[in-house]
Amino acid sequence: MSTRFVKLVRLAFLITIVGLSGCSMFTAKPEVVDTQAAVLGPIPEALQQAYGDALALMQDEEFVAAEEKLLDITVKYPTYAGPWSNLSIAQSKQEKFDQALLSIDKSLLQDSEFCQAMSLKGVVLRELGKFKLAKEQYLVALKCDPNDSLTLYNLGVLSDLYLHDNVTALSYYQQFLITQGEQQDEAVKSWVVDLKRRVPAEALEAPAQSVDESVDGNSLENQLAGEE
Repeated sequence: MSTRFVKLVRLAFLITIVGLSGCSMFTAKPEVVDTQAAVLGPIPEALQQAYGDALALMQDEEFVAAEEKLLDITVKYPTYAGPWSNLSIAQSKQEKFDQALLSIDKSLLQDSEFCQAMSLKGVVLRELGKFKLAKEQYLVALKCDPNDSLTLYNLGVLSDLYLHDNVTALSYYQQFLITQGEQQDEAVKSWVVDLKRRVPAEALEAPAQSVDESVDGNSLENQLAGEE
């Protein structure tokens, strides 16, 4: 597998920009989305302007400036999950992974059902070398959003390159390809072919482990205990 390609996809995931309440922002012109009005009320105009500026900096890959702006936003408006998540992304892009972990935890503190933040936390944990915790976090994110293709992909990469679990990697790569429909990634397809050559035939016939089975009580207890 091409390590270069893995790094490119990883960076592509980290640059995903999330809205104030966790909505993905893939539009050319950043915008602020308010889906927490019932809880937090209308977004203040000053916050909309500042956050829009921060998203623009993120899209321009001005991560140092984006971090400064997002830090200011999180001080003034600490109850919004999105700015904390994007702060984590900006810090990750600068390889400030310890700070990024603190930021993503603060995002989840504001919105415990923020699926993208759960997945992003898995990325940060992986970069910190906490591979087992990263897997547990990805599985929690996948339970939150079973159709999240990026989480499936990241689980495949983690299992393949970091945990050296060919059977599990193959399963997640295949699930990832299913989410792609007819536009399947050629590189991942080649990895599937390679893994099928190396995985025992009996393992190929075994049913894949479900998310509910993976996220069991023991794994969550290990996470809380800080197992690495």
